[in-house]
Amino acid sequence: MTLKMKATNRRARVVLVGSGRMGQIRASILYSNPRFDLCGIVDINLDGATDLANKYHTKAFATVTEAICLFGTQVANNDGWMETDDSSTSIDSSVSFSSGPDPSVAGIDAVIVSSPTFTHKSIVNEVAPHGIFIFTEKPVDETVEGTQELFDICHKTNSVLCCGFQRRFDHSYAATQKAIAEGSIGKALMANLFFADHPCPPIDFLLKGGNIFMDLLPHDFDFIRWCLQDDVVSVYATGTSSTEELEKAGVHDNATVMTKFKKGAMVTFTLSRSASYGYDQRCEVFGEKGLITVGNEHLNTSTLSNGHGVHASTLKHSFPQRFNQAFTKELDAFADCILNEKEWTVSTKDCVEVQKISDAARKSCELGVIVNIERGL
Repeated sequence: MTLKMKATNRRARVVLVGSGRMGQIRASILYSNPRFDLCGIVDINLDGATDLANKYHTKAFATVTEAICLFGTQVANNDGWMETDDSSTSIDSSVSFSSGPDPSVAGIDAVIVSSPTFTHKSIVNEVAPHGIFIFTEKPVDETVEGTQELFDICHKTNSVLCCGFQRRFDHSYAATQKAIAEGSIGKALMANLFFADHPCPPIDFLLKGGNIFMDLLPHDFDFIRWCLQDDVVSVYATGTSSTEELEKAGVHDNATVMTKFKKGAMVTFTLSRSASYGYDQRCEVFGEKGLITVGNEHLNTSTLSNGHGVHASTLKHSFPQRFNQAFTKELDAFADCILNEKEWTVSTKDCVEVQKISDAARKSCELGVIVNIERGL
């Protein structure tokens, strides 16, 4: 059976993988965005998938393949029509689709992967042969080689792999990048980026793989590299453990990373797993002609001034609150890729470079040495 529909004036039909914290954030945004049709939630924990699917009036699946077998997939052709690719899947014509009785909208356009990083490889390999769009949370993979491999697989199968780095879509961070690109501070010489999480993740998460250089560094590194349009040549990192349990396990919950870029800029990243006063995210870039900063966002803008001082609210609670606007705009940009053939802002090289620096920072901290980044000519 071949199904056709116009590629314009329609909604992007997506399946979401992951019912955990990021999956819940993505599901809420997808459901509220009229440009998307959230067709299903996938999670090996079917109870979690079912709970989230019920909340947003959609279907639950244990695997991506189950969802693709039910819906089929949308593949664009040269005439601007959409055809359901059913060469490797079958569609039960008796199934009632959530978008209505019209079978011409059965296929899905994309899979959004919000499951843990170690699951990305198998999911991308499962989806890529269908030639549709794939969105993953950062990082694409836990290694440089794995990251490049997944992009290569998608390229060979005509799938489009998009990795999310939400700072590029935040109004304040994007305005900072734009000002630097326009030369407002002249040549960038130095930058400081501060990332203190809130609330502190559970101790089990930290002990079982919560590497601070893999979890906290990538977003800020992608952002500053985007601002400077430059690559790192050397990395030095050091870290500390605030409790005896973390120290015995060799897990750092506070760290500093110092980097030098090709064009000479020096950038320092300060990372912490816990700020007692809220989610603390700051950035400052110093240049020959000026300084530009990104400040924190508070719960509200009310400020009390009296004889005891100047009093403001605490910072926003955590990343879902601080970056809600960015997450929303990020998925809207993904809809543009699907529906309007727009190019995704984060490239393969961007993802590979971020992973290189995360790997280098971890190695530097372990060995206590500066790590130089090797690149081909």
